[in-house]
Amino acid sequence: MRMPTISPKQVAAFRAVMLTGGITRAASMLHLTQPAVSRLIKEFEATLGLRLFERAGSGIVPTREASVMFSEVERLFTGLDRLMQLAIELRQEPTQTIRIAAFPAFGNGFLPRFVSRLRKQVPDCRPSVYSLASPNVIDYVVNEKCDFGVAISVPEHPLVSVVALETMQHVVAIPHDHPLRHRPFLEPKDFTGQAFIAISPSLMHLRVDALFAEHGVAPNTIAQTSQSTVACAMIGAGMGIAVVDPFSAEDAKANGVVVKPLRPAVSYEFAYVLPAKKEPFAFVTKTIKALQEEVACLRDAQHPGAPGH
Repeated sequence: MRMPTISPKQVAAFRAVMLTGGITRAASMLHLTQPAVSRLIKEFEATLGLRLFERAGSGIVPTREASVMFSEVERLFTGLDRLMQLAIELRQEPTQTIRIAAFPAFGNGFLPRFVSRLRKQVPDCRPSVYSLASPNVIDYVVNEKCDFGVAISVPEHPLVSVVALETMQHVVAIPHDHPLRHRPFLEPKDFTGQAFIAISPSLMHLRVDALFAEHGVAPNTIAQTSQSTVACAMIGAGMGIAVVDPFSAEDAKANGVVVKPLRPAVSYEFAYVLPAKKEPFAFVTKTIKALQEEVACLRDAQHPGAPGH
């Protein structure tokens, strides 16, 4: 049995009524007559086999079915809007448009500085930066809301392709006037008796705890936070020291925080991810390569003389 065909005009009329709250205002929005909109709504209801609106005094109110349908219609129109935006980008020089989603430690400071330098090298570049939790970065990649993502703990996903892995090292953040600021690097024994700010809960916290336990060190934990940026703010205020991610530490230098290597090293991994089964624009590939070079420069600066550098 052949299914009834939904007309785009019917969908547009339904959406207009839902957005404006009435037939008259919907007609004005669509530049149609009121009878024309009423007819389209009746045809839409007949096609769907659903009652979408009920009379309420001199107006109408949507039914539960209409509310459910409207959610789907809005998703459809959002997709159409994205198609139009993509067409505009393609007409305007697609290789110069770049949308990057990244986890907060990377996306709040390091990435904006990178795209600022990128704009100086490529003045026509139009970057969009989204700072998101890693699961949301993956969602953006899957739904192609970004050209590529930078995420921690990337799960296996049929719609996500990992193009490169990065391994950095956690660092120690210290107040500018702290006695340990002159050390070339810090070891677990240096934390004995020091006011320590823990990052928890996190994989990093577990790794740092394991390192301290291995060396028989029990830091004097005076505070705890879930974010390295918050820990760095505390350190900038002279509250204590902490083991933090390399990007938050770099951002905190502007507030007088001193950054030192930690030995033995505690690794910090993340990945560059792309939508699977889709060839990226050449400019996207070049941008990822340039970003990798910037990351390598930061790694070398934070760990001078480390093996392999």
